[in-house]
Amino acid sequence: MGTGKTRIFAVAAAALLAVTATACGSSGTQSSSPAVVAPPASLVSSGTLTYGTAATFPPFESKSAGGDFEGFDIDMISALADSMGLGTKATDMDFDGLIPALAGKRVDIVNSAMYINDARAAKVDFVPYLVIGESLLTPGGNPKHITRIPEDLSGKTIAVTRGAIGETYMNEYNDQLRQQGLPAMTVMSLPTNQDAMLAVRSGRADAFDTSTPGAATTLAKTGDAFTVAATFKNETKIGIAVRKGDTDTATAIRNALDRFVQSGDYDKLLAKYQIPADSSLFKSTATSTAPAGG
Repeated sequence: MGTGKTRIFAVAAAALLAVTATACGSSGTQSSSPAVVAPPASLVSSGTLTYGTAATFPPFESKSAGGDFEGFDIDMISALADSMGLGTKATDMDFDGLIPALAGKRVDIVNSAMYINDARAAKVDFVPYLVIGESLLTPGGNPKHITRIPEDLSGKTIAVTRGAIGETYMNEYNDQLRQQGLPAMTVMSLPTNQDAMLAVRSGRADAFDTSTPGAATTLAKTGDAFTVAATFKNETKIGIAVRKGDTDTATAIRNALDRFVQSGDYDKLLAKYQIPADSSLFKSTATSTAPAGG
């Protein structure tokens, strides 16, 4: 009997440790706040907003040296979920796997600085929250003298994040180069933004594409290693993606975002991550997010 009790105790202890590890792990949070915004009725995991993210894109989402998720999107979704009385759980994956994961109901939303374009809007619905541009970063000093877009990209190798909007832009610019009778660039599609940056550092690519806030973060962390050669497409909206036709989740996210903006915490988060104020989709905290969507 003593051996049986010992085994039962060991199993129970292991189960308790597993629950504790899940609750306290770096991939999620728990909410102790009452819901002030109605949460979605259907969730992957009850009481938790499960989101997909590609955590290689600072200042929006990345991992600290200790493995914790951090960034603008991470802080914002925690606040939005908290107002619904929900915890959060992040599912980290390559960017091009995010929409399939959402469609397969493995996550409730995509929270990964996802640029809104027609191709994606045909597959998912969006709740926009920011407007940004794109930057091309070259080695320090811009040795290939890239300034004009797309003419100076002709014959160059440009690294992009596979499945991200930069890949789409570079392919479109290649069409323009061909129409002008110029040689196309080589578009090097890589799994993550970090991989694209490393391709330039190692000399395999002449430049890499990233967001304007991402470029600012890279320059702040790397000193003179990179130069912003060109900035373009300064009108791109990014948003939280929900499954196509999932108005329940979209409404919950939109209402929580509206409350976040009205509180002033949205503007504070922009300042925390040194994202320019003109990237705000809501020029005043008195502006409601209600008209935005899809």
